[in-house]
Parts: sequence; C-alpha cells; structure tokens
Amino acid sequence: MFFTIVRPLITLFLWIFYPVKVFGKENIIHDGNVVVICNHLGKMDVPYVGYLFKGKTYYLAKKEWFKNKFLAWLFDQMGGIPLDREKVDMASTKKALSVLKSGKRLCIFPEGTRNREGTEIQPLHGGAGMFAFKTKAKIIPINIHHKPKLFGKNYVYVGKTFDFSEFDGQKYDSELNDKLTQKMYDELCKAKLELEEILQSKKKVKDKK
Repeated sequence: MFFTIVRPLITLFLWIFYPVKVFGKENIIHDGNVVVICNHLGKMDVPYVGYLFKGKTYYLAKKEWFKNKFLAWLFDQMGGIPLDREKVDMASTKKALSVLKSGKRLCIFPEGTRNREGTEIQPLHGGAGMFAFKTKAKIIPINIHHKPKLFGKNYVYVGKTFDFSEFDGQKYDSELNDKLTQKMYDELCKAKLELEEILQSKKKVKDKK
C-alpha cells in the first residue's frame, strides 16, 4: 500500500528534477523472478531502476543506509535489503533468495561501490550471480549513462534479458561463480556499449540537420 502511494511521487520527482530518457523498454520484464543488474553511479540509481518497472523492486543496499530508524523503515517499505559488505551476510542472502523464490524482482549493483569515474564498468563482486543461478531467474542488464545531475537529462538503457541456463546441472563453486560473474560483466559492458552507440547515432542525425 505504502509503495503504491509513493511510486507516483517518485516518478514525478524524476520528471521534474532528474529527467531520464529510457531506451530498450521492450526488454523490460515486469513479472516473475528477475534479477536486475546495473552499474552504480550514485544514490539516484535506485529510483532510476524502480521507475522502470511496475510494482516493487527489491534491492540490496549497504547496511549503513539503515542506521537511522526512520530511514531504515522507509528503505524497508521501498524494498531495501540491508547488506553487510565487510563479511558474508547470511541474513541478507536468505532474504534476497526468498524474494526471488517468491517470484519477485531483485536489483543488485554488482560493482559493489560507486563508480566515481563513470567510464568503464568496474570489476564485479563475486556472489551476485549466485542469486540468479540458484533461483533460475532471468537477468536484465541496465546501464545508466552518467551520474545524475539536478535538472540534467540522463539516459538509461535496458539490455536484452539473459539467463544462466547454459550452466544448469553444474555444482555451484568458486569456479562456476567466476564464470557467472564474467557473463554478468560482459552483459553489463554490452549494455553500456549499445547505449553509447544509440546516443552517437542520434547525435549524428542531429548534426546533419
């Protein structure tokens, strides 16, 4: 109920203060267990991703965001799952897996920390692929073009959905985890490249006019 009321306000907030143009809308999946992976540029990444989908998107967020009781309540209502990045956090892992097993959507920023340069995709933290592998979830790669700026237009690209079906039946271990992580990295890089190509093409058309 709370999310249903707040979502239109978030959408209005983005339209006014952080306008965004979305490419690849045809690749969005609204239903079923889906893992969304996205590059990480700043705090606005979460509302950008949430804006794309119908219903609530759950997401892993560093536990420091939940220190304040009110913010902890707010983030919980919005789908936030606190994650301790300093150690193996079984509580957050179980909750994230439960979200996916319930047929819901989970967003992960596998770079782990903000990409302050914003140029290339940073090496991904191991473990993000485990959620999709163990729940046989579809994976949607998303690229945010640049760090959001107040009243500045931004661009978001939704890449083609992929999965880990090629690894079905294999034992989940460190070797397989590396393969899953590499595939996720490749797909994020592909989404970034495709967005850049779209923007370059539009720029050429505009320059010709």
